[in-house]
Amino acid sequence: MLASQAASDPQYGDLSAGGMPAFTSGQVGQIAGGAAHGIGSLVNNAANLVEQGVSSGLNAIPGIRDTALARAVRSTANADTSSQAKTDQDFSKNASPGAQAASIVTPFFLPMGSVADAGSAVGNAVRAIPGMGGTAGRLIGAGLGNAATGALASAGSPINPNGPDYWSQVGGNAALGGLLGAAAPAVASAGRAVGSGVTGLLSPVLNPGRYVGQGIANALGDQAGDVAANIRSAPQFVPGSQPTTAQAGANPTLVATEKAAANANPDFKMALAQRGIDNNDARWGALMGVAGTPADLQAAQAARDAAASPLYQQAHAATANVGPAFMRYAQIPEMQQAMQAAHSAAALDAAVGRGVPPVWPTPTSNTINGSALDYTSRALGDMINDAQRQGANSRAASLTALKSSVDGWTQRYIPGVQAAKDAYAAGSVPINTMEVGQQIANGLGTRSMNAGGAPEIQMMPFRSGLTQAMRGAPYGIDANALNTLQGIGQDLQRSTVSNSLKSPGSDTAYNLAANGWLARNLYGPAFGGSTGLGRTIAGVGTAAAGHPWAGLAAAGGIGKVGQAVGNRLNAQLSNLLLNPNALLPYLDARAAPTVNAAQQALPGLLQRQVLPAAIGGITRGGLMNSN
Repeated sequence: MLASQAASDPQYGDLSAGGMPAFTSGQVGQIAGGAAHGIGSLVNNAANLVEQGVSSGLNAIPGIRDTALARAVRSTANADTSSQAKTDQDFSKNASPGAQAASIVTPFFLPMGSVADAGSAVGNAVRAIPGMGGTAGRLIGAGLGNAATGALASAGSPINPNGPDYWSQVGGNAALGGLLGAAAPAVASAGRAVGSGVTGLLSPVLNPGRYVGQGIANALGDQAGDVAANIRSAPQFVPGSQPTTAQAGANPTLVATEKAAANANPDFKMALAQRGIDNNDARWGALMGVAGTPADLQAAQAARDAAASPLYQQAHAATANVGPAFMRYAQIPEMQQAMQAAHSAAALDAAVGRGVPPVWPTPTSNTINGSALDYTSRALGDMINDAQRQGANSRAASLTALKSSVDGWTQRYIPGVQAAKDAYAAGSVPINTMEVGQQIANGLGTRSMNAGGAPEIQMMPFRSGLTQAMRGAPYGIDANALNTLQGIGQDLQRSTVSNSLKSPGSDTAYNLAANGWLARNLYGPAFGGSTGLGRTIAGVGTAAAGHPWAGLAAAGGIGKVGQAVGNRLNAQLSNLLLNPNALLPYLDARAAPTVNAAQQALPGLLQRQVLPAAIGGITRGGLMNSN
């Protein structure tokens, strides 16, 4: 497309050869010419000023003014001044706007160190006067120094050939430059103040998010950095459960802000309630993932039986010959009690087809099978539990030692029993896991419901239910499931941050004070639509921004505009309090070292001598366009 356009349009050069459109080349040339004229005019007019000064000095000396030297200097000075004045005037009349702008801007970048040094010397001289070393001396010295810098910077200003005489114009330029030099700091300061004031007026309208974000960050003060670190490191304990900014930031000011906003803004209170509902649903989902379904539990039980039952059958049928040591153990009353209980349990299981009948030593045989030993160990375990529940610690210790001996003998002579136990224990872990989850869920499912119609999982009942359920899980639960349950507990604990500040007095009193607290700490003491000044600021800002809400001011009064802007601020506050990451940019900005951009830029401006060149450019521009 470019190739065809270049062929048909004479404005385009040979693009394939690396050329550029003719109109672009012409404009670049004009700008370059304007830049060259600006530099040349500045240098030539400054040189002409020196020539005119020398000429005037010679004319002031009797006996020299009529000499050939004086006449030659005078003629040269006048000719150079007139020539440059005509050049400047022709340029002002005929040059394009771009070239004229270039002629004024380009001198800004010329080094003019001697001019600035001379101004500094004047300021230092004033401060060196006895009695001028204090604040007054510094102010006067700075003003006179800046005025001197401005006056000297005007030396390169063009001369109007049709204006007053040369020295009157030079004096006028110097006076204007001095005035600009002395006033420049005050003008810059006033400009910054006005800009800051206008920004303050418009910020709630043009960028309410930043206005509120900065308000929260300023309310946090020096703690903003710590809060940002807390938010960034806040873990997600339960998938789908999101903490509020106060919960993630863990700071009293954020907690108070959340509480006040909830009491002052019904919309935020509803959003906060919905966040609680969503988080509660996420916790229930995580808990149900641990509990599984009845079908899951049945499948796990079937899998355990399939893995352990054959091993138990084989181990229980295995036999071994007991010796005198075992027979001595068999005479202990507790051992006899356990063997009797074991015989009953083993015989019952065998009768229903779930095990092998026990075989015990007799006067004519010292044979015992795995079934008798395993059921004896189980009976001793039950007796130990009973002793512990009754507080019979001595009996429990004796029984534990006896059981350890039986288990050791069994492992040595019929190792298949332990292998079956290991398979049973491994298959019991998923079963215990689901049983723990279901027991907790059953206990919590009878509690009060939240606004979403689901039982509310609260921290203390959950922890109590978890502790109790784990006691009934002799083989433990899956590690991932344990992490999930612990995560639910940690998530519930973190949510209590929102209730960590208790308001004194009645809730009604707190509700009445909440809006004022937000206005004072986040929106400033006068904004928020609650005072006449606040409503005026909102209305002026809205009208100045040309916002459609300006129509509200005409229809219903400027107070309604303030209320509308206040609603936008409250909406932004809700967003920042519900989404911790949205607040991070404002916290980072508040925590960063304070940098004064004007102070940072000042050394660079002085090094490049932009201020003196700017003063010269202002006087040049004003005089060049005087006709």
